[in-house]
This record gives sequence, structure tokens and C-alpha cells, in this order.
Amino acid sequence: MSAGTTDSAEKAPLAMAAAENPFLLDTGAWVAVRRRRFAERFALWGVLAGGLIIAGVMVWLGFSLVDKLTHRSSAAAATKVEVAVPAPPVTQTPLVIWNGVGADGTAAEAARQLMLKKYPIVSVGDAPDHSYMRTYVMYKGNDPAGKSAANDLIKRMHLDNAVAQPMDGVRKDQLGDARLLMIVADPLTRH
Repeated sequence: MSAGTTDSAEKAPLAMAAAENPFLLDTGAWVAVRRRRFAERFALWGVLAGGLIIAGVMVWLGFSLVDKLTHRSSAAAATKVEVAVPAPPVTQTPLVIWNGVGADGTAAEAARQLMLKKYPIVSVGDAPDHSYMRTYVMYKGNDPAGKSAANDLIKRMHLDNAVAQPMDGVRKDQLGDARLLMIVADPLTRH
């Protein structure tokens, strides 16, 4: 075989390979295909990652919305709507008056001034403790008009430092038929 025939025999497989895959010989076209495939893969992974991020954000927003709604509904259920009940007439607000400072005649003088304003007095006595620093007007927690009656008494008698609050720890036999319990610490002023 001559040298010319070997060259043509060697070139034939290369030509055949080049015909099957034109990118073996053209380096620029091969680089372009690789770049295009890389860009396609990158775009696909970007779309998948973006979709996962958006799905995660949507799930997070959904949970936070559910949390806010349940928090609001539980907070609304926890807060009672307090209906303002008008204070009953003075004649329907019987009182028990206790001396909260221990000075003689404090409760009796308060009872006298309240009777002048037409409040019915159930009883007058001493508080179990004489260390009260302010006057308390206490109402029964289950009395819908109790709070307004206590605040009305404080307003009518000009008891600026008095506090209206629900009764706690007072036995029923200590109250009788009274609607309010007044523990006097400050002398009532005459108006």
C-alpha cells in the first residue's frame, strides 16, 4: 500500500465521524451547544428553586394567617364584652358599711351621711382588718348592675380616692341582703 492510500483510509473514518457528529471538528459550535445546555439546565433549576421558594412563602403566609386568625378569635373569646347596665335607684342599693381604719365612729358617720342621701343601710360594723389606706366600694360579681351602683355611690358621695371592685372573700352572712359593701378608710365629706 502506498502512503496516499493510508492517508485516505485514515481520513475516511474521520470524515465519517465528522458526518455523523459535525461538532467533533467545529470547536466553536460544540462550545455553543454546551453553553446552551448549561443555560437550559440553569434555567430549569432556577425555575424549580423559585417555585420552591414561592411555595415556602405561601405556606409560611398561610400558617401565619391561620395563627393570626386563631389568636384573634381566642383573644375575642377571652375578652368579655361588658354591657353597661345603668345604676339602680339609690333606694334599691342597700349597703353594709365597715370601718376600715379603726377610728371610733367612722362607719357610723358614713352610714348617717348615706342615709341622708336615701341609701338603705343593712348593717354597720368593723372590717376584719383596720389597715385600709383608701375606701373600697365592693359589689357582687354576679350582680349585673353592681359595678355601676358602686361607681354611682362613689360619684354621688364625692369619694375621689375610693375604688370600686368586685367582692372577694366576703361571706354571704356578712352581707345579708346588701348589694354593696363599703369599707370606709377616708371620712365622707358633706356635700
